[in-house]
Amino acid sequence: MKMKTTVVMVFLLSQWMLISGSFAQTVVVYGLDAMPLCGVVDGEPVGITVEILKEATAYGAPDFIFRMDVPWVRAQMLVQQPGSEVNAIIPFSRSRQREDTFKWVGELVQTQFRFYSYERKNPINSIDEARELNIGVVRGHAIIPLLQQQGIVRLDETRNAEINAQKLLYKRLDAMADSDFIALHNWRQIGQNTQNLQEGIAIGDITRVYIAAGLHFPYDTAKNIADALGRMKQDGKMEEILSRWK
Repeated sequence: MKMKTTVVMVFLLSQWMLISGSFAQTVVVYGLDAMPLCGVVDGEPVGITVEILKEATAYGAPDFIFRMDVPWVRAQMLVQQPGSEVNAIIPFSRSRQREDTFKWVGELVQTQFRFYSYERKNPINSIDEARELNIGVVRGHAIIPLLQQQGIVRLDETRNAEINAQKLLYKRLDAMADSDFIALHNWRQIGQNTQNLQEGIAIGDITRVYIAAGLHFPYDTAKNIADALGRMKQDGKMEEILSRWK
């Protein structure tokens, strides 16, 4: 009788937890090698967006497992295909081209895309000028369609932003196009002074960087993440994290 009562109680408890959404759900997050937004250092996932999401767990978001070993284009395909895992992607720039094909779970940071050059007479100050140059971009980056729409098609696509910085330093590129956080960080990573990196015109509006997912991503899980991020913004934790990376 005692065992029967225990089984019934466990069953009822499990049903309540399912209804209330109390079962913790782990989200696999695919990340781009795009420091300081995210990347791997000494075998561990690090960066602004990683730190924000790790902290979000303490604010009610699920646990996150970070994978930085999947090529960026493939990672985007994986999160759009329903499967056995609950997954998402960072750092994902919200754009008109992507708007209807991903679920925008929560905003993590804002950046500005720009052209960056080195040892030119002047920074790149016009789109017309950029059309004549060989521009380095990261493969699969949201900046690519923005550039192509403006007739900038001489694009040299590479695996990550540090490679672009190296190419720019050794004059294998005329310029690179990336976000302010990423361009400046990777210029420092190759041992260069950011004061020598020429900041050109902005490309598009301020870019909002999200944790994004496929349209099939569970509503309750998305809401938990969004609510946690909202609480982090309200109590200043989000700004505290961002200030450490500026």
